[in-house]
Amino acid sequence: MSAAYDLRKHLSQMPWARLAGPLDGAGRALTRADERLRRSPELAEGFCARAHFFDTCAAMALDGELVHLEDLVLHDAGTDKRAPTHELTRAARLLGLRRRMDRLEFSGLLSRTGIFSLIGQHQEEADQARSEEHAGSAGGGGRLEPGGETPDRDQDETDLLAELDEVLQRSEHLALGMIPPRTNRAAHFAVQPEPGSDHTPKPETRLEDWLAVVTDVKAEKLPPVLAAALLLDAWHILRPIESWPELGRFLTGAFLKGEMTPNHTPMLCAGLRKSPFRWRRQDALGTRLSALLTGFEQAGAESSRDLDRLQLARDRLMRCCANSRRHSRLPEFISLFLTRPLVTIPMARQDLGVTAAAVDHMIRQLGPAMPRELTGRNRYRAWGVL
Repeated sequence: MSAAYDLRKHLSQMPWARLAGPLDGAGRALTRADERLRRSPELAEGFCARAHFFDTCAAMALDGELVHLEDLVLHDAGTDKRAPTHELTRAARLLGLRRRMDRLEFSGLLSRTGIFSLIGQHQEEADQARSEEHAGSAGGGGRLEPGGETPDRDQDETDLLAELDEVLQRSEHLALGMIPPRTNRAAHFAVQPEPGSDHTPKPETRLEDWLAVVTDVKAEKLPPVLAAALLLDAWHILRPIESWPELGRFLTGAFLKGEMTPNHTPMLCAGLRKSPFRWRRQDALGTRLSALLTGFEQAGAESSRDLDRLQLARDRLMRCCANSRRHSRLPEFISLFLTRPLVTIPMARQDLGVTAAAVDHMIRQLGPAMPRELTGRNRYRAWGVL
């Protein structure tokens, strides 16, 4: 049992009557969406490709960073309209991370080696960075005078120089085309102990504590949805990797795919964002788990709604291909709308290898079946099934 997150204690105090409704609703919604996807193989590829974009934008939004879906799609296709921002670059990295997790086997993900290889970091480098970070936060800044007090002026100068060094380091990373590491300003952002516990996990052992929770959850043979909620709750409590707060939600989705929804990775971030409740550390365990389960239910409902949209759009668009020629590129053009949240003329030209005039001709061929135009402009238009 992990001392930092005592699962056995939580199970003994679990308000089962309160969690029965959210647990049943979340399980039904996720299972229904996965079963619909299993029976609609023609929509599987498009649904999963679109889910990566939706879930990535929601993951950024849950951590307070707004990334527009249009900007992420255009950046992924290499047709940016403007220079990418730091938030957009990080979102693109998260998008690639979620795609890799969807392709990899679940059994190798939930391990120390699997997690560090997933984020592109060796264990030795991660341990060294974590120890340096811990030493810096523990050492403190400022020069002590003989009386044992640190002058306010010296402290202000130290803070200012630290901020300048931080800005210069971020600028250097951006100039080299790298993603700057997230700033860890300090000690007041350190992991707080769980309510009712006097144990504060050390930075070096947080990931091991969370992996111990994974082992304990599997040993208890809990329902997959409840086990996923406990894993995500433990990730929020322990915060094993400070620079990757979104990773816990993605790993929880991978856990559900391996245990419950084999045909897709649930859009947990999108569901948690649409949920009316938010996870808060100071709340009781039952309240926290109820909020997470409500978000899981919203994730299943959002998947079902997207499947409805894709099914209607596909039926409408495929009617236009009934009389098309054998060498026509119209079916490939239609597949773009089923695998991308939005499509522009430059994207279609790049993916299909045709001219802009050919794309305009295919747009006229679709006629009323053409997906909705999203920009309202005459130039730089974009169409999509949303």
